Amino acid sequence: RVWCAQVPCIDHGLFDALIHAVGALMQEAAATEGSVECRLDSANDLAALLSALTLREKDQKEQRVLCEASENGLKFMAQSASKDVAVLGWIFKDAFRQYSFNGGGDEHLHLKLPVAPLLSCLTIFSDRAALVLKYPHGASNELRFTLEEDGAVTECKLRTLVLDEAPVPINAFLAPGERPSALRFKQPEAWHLALGEFSDLDAPDVVLRVTLRAPEAMAQDAPAVVLRARTINSDAEVELPQHTLDELELESRATAAGEITHCYLLSSVLAGCLKAAKESKAVKVRFNQEGVMSNQFILRGRGQQLFCEALVSPIAEPEATAAAAAGSLPNIGNSTANPYGRTQGSVADESIGF
Repeated sequence: RVWCAQVPCIDHGLFDALIHAVGALMQEAAATEGSVECRLDSANDLAALLSALTLREKDQKEQRVLCEASENGLKFMAQSASKDVAVLGWIFKDAFRQYSFNGGGDEHLHLKLPVAPLLSCLTIFSDRAALVLKYPHGASNELRFTLEEDGAVTECKLRTLVLDEAPVPINAFLAPGERPSALRFKQPEAWHLALGEFSDLDAPDVVLRVTLRAPEAMAQDAPAVVLRARTINSDAEVELPQHTLDELELESRATAAGEITHCYLLSSVLAGCLKAAKESKAVKVRFNQEGVMSNQFILRGRGQQLFCEALVSPIAEPEATAAAAAGSLPNIGNSTANPYGRTQGSVADESIGF
């Protein structure tokens, strides 16, 4: 036997109610996942910031950056494989022509983005191209870029990885009440030129020594900052006179001793700082009591302030033990401190003022 059943008709009122309910559920799901949509007058601003976050590593073609969206704007972070270098960049909400954020009940939305294809998308047009960014696009976890210039429009879709949990935060650069050693350059290109002198020495295990001298203890013509690096076959030294600096301050123990030296892997300093230093219009370098170096940059944008900060961990050297045994000032830069070692809060909470 074959049983036949008549399908009852659904009246238009019930059908409309079902469509409305499904639409409401889809909107609720989208809100739960979180979303961000924004418009920049120049795609070049985002490209410049991401370029500064591209670390000079062997696998840089596979490099990914973390993107954190919030009510305040977009924050990006890249870190080296060894975790001794972290570079952060910010585009604050006021820099966008339009900006809307829905965290889906959370304060932040975290994405992991591939840098190389992202930069390829952003540089299809010239630096006059406007950019519209939207996440998510449709039902997928794709990031959509729309670029517009002189009536021409192109669209790029980028697959992203959404992080269910926030990444481990980079902690406060300064402890409560701590005063760092700091220097600020009159001409921002001076820092890029100084670091560039060591490019030929860039190799594993090469140490860069940074010596800061207290203004009160210096002779009139003595260099205020001295950079040194040495290999088996060659060495290099760069001296920066005090008149090249707008600001030079040393923390209290270094002031009492007259100078202080911090040591870093040269490859780490160049990987984290060289690109941003080249594109900056203002530079400030700080050193905390553990020897972590903070390089703060204001990058050149098309009318917008783009902020970038590179944090580099110091390294330990045998000379530190000998100095301590001699009763001199401990070389506080020669430690194994890293940007993740403190618990006071995120470095992004600090002012990046100049």
